Amino acid sequence: MIKFKQLLLLFSIFSLFWAMPIRAVEDSEKADLLRKEVEAILAETSDQSSDRLLVKRAFCGNLIAHRKDDQELSIDVRGEERLASYDDDTIMIGISREKISSADLETGNYLVAMGYLDRLEPGKLAIKRLVVQETPTPADRESFFGLVGDISSEEEVFILTYDDLVFEVLAKGAKLTYREDNEITTAKFSRLEEQDRVVVVGQRKDDNGRIEATKIHVVTPAAANLQEEE
Repeated sequence: MIKFKQLLLLFSIFSLFWAMPIRAVEDSEKADLLRKEVEAILAETSDQSSDRLLVKRAFCGNLIAHRKDDQELSIDVRGEERLASYDDDTIMIGISREKISSADLETGNYLVAMGYLDRLEPGKLAIKRLVVQETPTPADRESFFGLVGDISSEEEVFILTYDDLVFEVLAKGAKLTYREDNEITTAKFSRLEEQDRVVVVGQRKDDNGRIEATKIHVVTPAAANLQEEE
């Protein structure tokens, strides 16, 4: 690999030849060859520097939000929201191993997003391949996505509905979060409202329709739901 001082010397020589009048160059072919060699070295060095900035990474977790206009996803990775972006070249695979598009992604999907992090901007993953999978259930914990129904503020209990499924969520002691101004904010249980769309992480109790929640993330407030439906 060319060291920095050697590269600087070659660049200086190239600049000198470039600035001299044509008549002062005895062998124009040698000058042209030197110019091409320096340009090649500069291009190679630039490519190597760019490659060294990219690190392979994978984000695994439930989809919290999908901003289609920005081609950006928010993924809950072990309780922390991580951002990832895709483009037209990103390969997306559905739960049945079929190819899908970004329009097929739904909030609550468990995603395995594989791509690269830029060392200069480590906060966002550039996705090259994305796979939708069944949500794993380590330590008997599951993820539930749905709408908030009746709420008992005193007991910190609420009803969660999704399609034909109805759960009673025991939320006492659970961490409640929501997104505001592109940041995840922690809130008290009183922040929860009926018709909020939420992702609940917790454990079923005795298969009786109850969920003991450890985390509740408000995906969209009621006002935003109404705007989407309109």
